[in-house]
Amino acid sequence: MISKLFFILLGSAIALHHISPAQLSRESQKGVLCWDFNFDTKGKAAAGATVFHLHTPKVAGCSVVEDLSAMVGRDHIFTHEACFAASMDANGSSYFKDRVTMVRRPRDHVFSMYEFCDQATDPLYRMIAGSEQKLEGQANYKLPDTFGKWIDEWHKTPRFGDYDIYEDDEACYCPYNMQAARLACLTTNGPARECHETVDLDRALKSLDETTMLGVTEAYHESMCLFHGHLLGSLPDDCNCESPAWATYHETKDTHGEHYNQTIDDMPPDVIQKVDDMTKSDKVIYKAAVQRFIKDVEAMEQRFKVKILCSAQREMLHQKAGSA
Repeated sequence: MISKLFFILLGSAIALHHISPAQLSRESQKGVLCWDFNFDTKGKAAAGATVFHLHTPKVAGCSVVEDLSAMVGRDHIFTHEACFAASMDANGSSYFKDRVTMVRRPRDHVFSMYEFCDQATDPLYRMIAGSEQKLEGQANYKLPDTFGKWIDEWHKTPRFGDYDIYEDDEACYCPYNMQAARLACLTTNGPARECHETVDLDRALKSLDETTMLGVTEAYHESMCLFHGHLLGSLPDDCNCESPAWATYHETKDTHGEHYNQTIDDMPPDVIQKVDDMTKSDKVIYKAAVQRFIKDVEAMEQRFKVKILCSAQREMLHQKAGSA
């Protein structure tokens, strides 16, 4: 346990954004680190942080932190793989002016979880999983060699409990309703660890409704425009989807080094069905989030008299939500 804590505290600073130790002081000043080292939401809010970012793994979290940092400064953001409950006191009052999260189509989300663990290209992941001998070729490596086998294993013999990715037998994520679970879980003094078959969906939807900024991974550009308008009261030129300036936008993409040769849509129907069985609550969350997101964007468009979400993107989101 001591060695794992050492790796988390030291390794995260060095590896979260694939930077060398020599670059660390310069890069951290630019506000690129994905997580706060000190899990003290109340304390960070008291110190001046105004934004709580619910960092759900594999939902563009590191990219969002980088972009939010460019808007308000990294010191004004608390971010961690936490429960939404960590953003508030025992009476339900938020410590922060704004609370933000992203959502992702559940099928794609689960596929991305496996690819992260299977490819194992992220330096921090390699550091910690390697210390547990859970990388390919090591003594404790158990991850199935295909996505379909991994899903079949979880579907037949799920490993429910409270633990983190490195405590999992296969050093991988829990594919059961992670997005809904992070919105519903009640841990306030440390990272979220819940992996259970069912989720308090009412609480998850309530938390979703309480976010002041909600983005969709599949509409990342539009999401950052929405956040920019909310936080800074203005929109960059590249937030007009009817303008040539739209194409000049450079999307922040922290992929942790993974490169996909397939997508979830390339998987056999029975595998996709099993993923759907394991993400029923996440599908509800995603559909509700897409509906809310479109309304939020429409309100921002009215405010600035600019078109942010063009028809093709809008249709894409409706299709994604319909096949979540």
